[in-house]
Amino acid sequence: MVQKGRGSYDNAVKRPPKPSPVSNIAKIGSLNRYPDKEYANSILHDVAKAVAPIIHENNFKVGTLCEMFPNNPNLLGLNVNRGQKILLRLRYHSNDRSFLPVGDIIETFLHELTHNLYGAHDKKFYDFLDGLKRRYDSIKYGGAASGYRCEEEKLGSKFSVTPNLVSVREKRIKELSKPKYKAEVRVLGSGTTTVNTIPSKVRKPETEQKTMRQLILEAAERRQRDSKWCHSENAEKEDVPDDNDLDVIEIHEDDEPVEPKKITDVVDLTEEDDEHSVEQEIIVIDG
Repeated sequence: MVQKGRGSYDNAVKRPPKPSPVSNIAKIGSLNRYPDKEYANSILHDVAKAVAPIIHENNFKVGTLCEMFPNNPNLLGLNVNRGQKILLRLRYHSNDRSFLPVGDIIETFLHELTHNLYGAHDKKFYDFLDGLKRRYDSIKYGGAASGYRCEEEKLGSKFSVTPNLVSVREKRIKELSKPKYKAEVRVLGSGTTTVNTIPSKVRKPETEQKTMRQLILEAAERRQRDSKWCHSENAEKEDVPDDNDLDVIEIHEDDEPVEPKKITDVVDLTEEDDEHSVEQEIIVIDG
């Protein structure tokens, strides 16, 4: 007869924790109730890595970065207690098996990170958020996040690094920096100048064309739009998922792969019909 040893034993092999993408994010978790929770978790890791330079530059601290699927179809993100927990919608409300574009999720994440510093959707908030977006664009298109450089090489040639090698990005910048010439046609006896008989498309900056009234109206409309999909100003009223509802992976740089627990079986070799036996011979087998 085989008897199970005392104590609780977990037969399931635990997954080793993923390497830390961002040291300032303590936990990353996706919702447990979906079968594709591991894929959702990988999206959150990609989002965290994409915004990692901005997080470190501004010293943002995030306790838990996790997925949410609220009943409100307009709600896209939530920041609880200035970064204690940031929740992002990853799935379409109409189809929980279809995921939003990663670019949209990153934009929401930048918005929620701004709430670490500014609670209300006011001018300070949007000025800082616009700065984060510009910084993210420079990282995305400038390659500052990875540090890699695209180098040209002829097919079949041996790879060699030479000091005269010019990257594709440098060539592109050089081409864009070249002056562009336009043909001008001057009408004799007139002081006007036409450019290929096509009206000039050069316009003044929009900020100069818009009146103060229009700028105030646009700012109010932006606050109204954002208040529909971001409820961080009233986060306490939202249904925030508990850690028990999340497939949470704790992020620590010194984490090591977790080995499966050994199962200990206790085998009773005594006679089953010996009811008067007080002491039983027990052999413990470590498997």
